[in-house]
Amino acid sequence: MPPEKPDVAFVQGISAKLRAEVLDRNGFTCQMCGLTPGDIDPTTGRKVCLHIGHIKDKSLGGKNELPNLRALCSTCNQGAKNITAEKPTEIWLLSQIRRAGQDEQQAVFKWLQKKFSA
Repeated sequence: MPPEKPDVAFVQGISAKLRAEVLDRNGFTCQMCGLTPGDIDPTTGRKVCLHIGHIKDKSLGGKNELPNLRALCSTCNQGAKNITAEKPTEIWLLSQIRRAGQDEQQAVFKWLQKKFSA
């Protein structure tokens, strides 16, 4: 008699609608490194492709819900499993920019202008 096959449980993925909501909310931008689709990833030399990643990993109890999802590029998503921290606060980001030199601040300003010009 052949051995019994275990029941296969297919994990429900993130719906196309939820994926679109996450990408739109995150401005089609990786929430860890700031790269956008079409940019060249300096780590791989390839064009950036965005994925949907969990802030709190599913293996730690995170759910496929909008507040727990974020856009991540391939590089950040592959390196982030179970180790990434919560998204930084606005105050923390501003403090980092204020601490940077003038050249870095200008680079951030130019990047923001490019990102939000439409």
